[in-house]
Order: sequence, then structure tokens, then C-alpha cells
Amino acid sequence: MATFDVSVIGELNLDLILYGLPPELTLEREHLAKDLSITLGSSSAIFAHNLALLGNKVSFSSCIGSDPFGEICLQRLGEGVSTCRACDD
Repeated sequence: MATFDVSVIGELNLDLILYGLPPELTLEREHLAKDLSITLGSSSAIFAHNLALLGNKVSFSSCIGSDPFGEICLQRLGEGVSTCRACDD
């Protein structure tokens, strides 16, 4: 059985960050961004990832779907954190 310094249970999602939007957004109107980035989101996942970067042995358990976004989450978090998928859709 693996031993961890910290075990985290929490939500797992991605943050979509849009760049180049107008300074004021009008409701019910389409706005085009010039660029976007996808990064690991959720405070619990960021916490686990940062603890691993500091040299801790960290595990993370969450419920996540088996879609491309879920796979990106697991890939990004798995860079230093042991993951356990608690359930699938």
C-alpha cells in the first residue's frame, strides 16, 4: 500500500482563460477572444499540485467523467500527484 504525505479529496476541473476580450462586455451579445489557454482549475487540485511541486508525496481522489477534458485534468494533475478516479460517468 502506498504511503502519502497528504491525501486530497476534491473537485477537478479545467479553467479556460480568454485573452483579448473587449474591456466592457455587453450582455446577450457575442464577444470574440483573440486567444485562450486551458489550465488546471479547482482550488483542491491546485493545492495538491503545488504541494507535490514542493516535494511532498501527494494523492488526489475525485469524481471525473471519461471525456477529453477529464483526461486533460488527470494528465495535468498527474505530473507529480498520484490520482485515483473515484467514479466514471
